[in-house]
Amino acid sequence: SVLLSEKFDRVTSVDIHPHRVELISDYAKRMNRHNITAVCADSQKHNPDFTDKFDAVLCDVPCSGFGVAFESPDIKLNREESSIEELNKIQLSIIKTCSDYVKPGGFLYYSTCSIFKAENEENCIDFLKKHSEFAEEKTNSPLCHKQMKVGSSFFPNISYGAGFYICKFKKQ
Repeated sequence: SVLLSEKFDRVTSVDIHPHRVELISDYAKRMNRHNITAVCADSQKHNPDFTDKFDAVLCDVPCSGFGVAFESPDIKLNREESSIEELNKIQLSIIKTCSDYVKPGGFLYYSTCSIFKAENEENCIDFLKKHSEFAEEKTNSPLCHKQMKVGSSFFPNISYGAGFYICKFKKQ
């Protein structure tokens, strides 16, 4: 949120966990960033006040975390295949809900710290099939990455130890 606040006039950060909202607010205050509003809400539930309000929306969705498993090795112990299926439902719900908040001509970003196609490329392909008002926009990155059918994957062995995924969409 702080990084984004340096690039945008206003940033609205939404998290379902009150303690994380407090962390965002505290960090913004420490960094002297006064253009961040932190909101405690469930991103799966539609907020009519946000409809068509934002030039850009970043959905940094909950994921398996396997792209950063080296930092938290217990991730490998606490995930099962059924966890991915449950996460997929949440991920798709968030991107669908948050897509309503993008102004025409604006951008929607989907991001995970996962390396699995099921959480990344497959979700974005599914989203595009159901939302013809959006089209993928290619992104450029100085980090080594692999261009997927949709979006870009960054793998720990080529991206300085971190694995994640990003896809950028433009609303027509």
